[in-house]
Amino acid sequence: MNPVYFDTGVLLKLYTEEPESDAVRHYVVSRKQPVGVSSLHLAESVSALKLKCFRGECEESAAAAAILDIESDLRSGVLIRIPIDWDEAWIQCRTLSEGHTTVAGNRTLDTLHVACALQLGIRQFATSDKRQKKLAKRAGLKVEKITG
Repeated sequence: MNPVYFDTGVLLKLYTEEPESDAVRHYVVSRKQPVGVSSLHLAESVSALKLKCFRGECEESAAAAAILDIESDLRSGVLIRIPIDWDEAWIQCRTLSEGHTTVAGNRTLDTLHVACALQLGIRQFATSDKRQKKLAKRAGLKVEKITG
């Protein structure tokens, strides 16, 4: 089975209750493969969880529990660290921005995730963000459909 690059928004659906969380969990379990994460995923996950607290979308205890679950899954092998050549990823990010942002309307971190997938040679991409889907397709990636 081919590897899939998960953007952070999809990854967090494994650890929080959001629309499509059940579908994402089912998809990951059915693949029977670890989910690759980079330092970008890990930093962005903490930031997103803490932002949920700031916005009143979850309690700090729930965010802390999700962070502990992520760390536990890293130790157990459910999540595995993927190495990124950050200089190359940023170069690819700029190239994607120059070629596609005026059409796809992507933010930098969304573009950086697509760049990371390309750098890693991963051809399948999982996201729930419409603009990121458009960019991933324009970059030649197959966007995974994960629905409930």
